[in-house]
Amino acid sequence: MTTQPHPPQQDGLPLGGLDGTNPLGFLAALGVLQTLDSTSGSGAIRMKWQPAHGTWTPVLIGSTFSQESLLDVLDNALAKTIDSHPIRILADLDTDHPSERREMFEQSVTTAHHQQRLDADWLAALGSDIIPSTAINQLQTTRRDYHYGNLTSIINKTTREHLRRAIFSAWDYTDPLDNQSLHLDPSEDRRHAHQWHQPSGDPDKKKSGGMLGANRLAIEAFAWFTSLPSGEALRTVGFTGQRSHNTRWTWPIWNVPLAVPVIRSLLMLMELQDDDVTIDAQNRLRQRGIVAAYRTSRILVGKTPNFTPARRIA
Repeated sequence: MTTQPHPPQQDGLPLGGLDGTNPLGFLAALGVLQTLDSTSGSGAIRMKWQPAHGTWTPVLIGSTFSQESLLDVLDNALAKTIDSHPIRILADLDTDHPSERREMFEQSVTTAHHQQRLDADWLAALGSDIIPSTAINQLQTTRRDYHYGNLTSIINKTTREHLRRAIFSAWDYTDPLDNQSLHLDPSEDRRHAHQWHQPSGDPDKKKSGGMLGANRLAIEAFAWFTSLPSGEALRTVGFTGQRSHNTRWTWPIWNVPLAVPVIRSLLMLMELQDDDVTIDAQNRLRQRGIVAAYRTSRILVGKTPNFTPARRIA
C-alpha cells in the first residue's frame, strides 16, 4: 500500500506526539519552535496548545508546513555534532579558573546584539562567572559526570526518523536510554525497589526506555531557561527551591498562538510560582492566554536527580 503524503495544514500543524504535561514533551515542543524561529526569522512561526486525548499537544501556526517539510527543516537545521552546537561551551565553563569564565561572559556581551545573542543566552542559562563551575541549571537532571557525554551522544545519534517518532507518533520508548538521555522524562525514575535490576547495571537501558528525538529537540530549549546565582548555586527560570525536598518546576500551557519572545516571558511569570494559585491569579493567567499550568518536583534518588510526574496546579 502506498502511503499518501500529509498535506500542508492550513489552520496549523499539530505535533501530536508531544505531550505538554510531560517535562520532556514540553521542552521538545519549545525546541521545535526555537529551531524554526532561528531559521525562519523571529516571530514568523508561533505556537499554541490544544486539548487532545486527555492531554495538551502543540500546534504550529503561521506556516504551511506538512509533516515532511517540517522534518526536512529540522533535520537540516539541527547540529549533528556537539562541536557545532552552542552547548559546547559547557566544556569551557567546567574550569576552576574564574578569570577564564569571566572572559567568556565578557566576550559574549561584547558580541551580542538584538538579532544575535545566542552565545549570551546559552552562557546565562548554563553557568555563571561569579560562583563555582559546579553550579548547574536546575533543568539538568543527568549526573554532572555523565551530562556532556550524554549530550554528545544525543546530538550525534539522532536521525530524521527519531524526530518523526517523537513529534508525530505516540511515544513507544524503544530507543536505548544508556548514555543518550537527558533524564527529563519522569518515566526514567527507575529506583531499585521499582524494578528487577539494579539501576546502575540495568541491561534494559541499552535496548529501550527512551525517546531520542525528543531529547534532541529538548536541548534546543535549554537556552530559554536563564539561571541566576543564588549563594553558590543557580536558580533557573520557572523553578523554586534549591533542596531535593522543595525544588519544583512549573510551566504554562497557552491556547493562543504566541511567538518566541512572548513565550519566554510567560515562563517567568510569578503567578505560576505560588504554592496555591488563587482564583485571581488564574484569572490573570487566563487573560494572557494561559489555560493550564503544570508542576513537577525535582527530587534526588541516590546521586541522580529525577522529575516526578507533573500535576496540574491551574
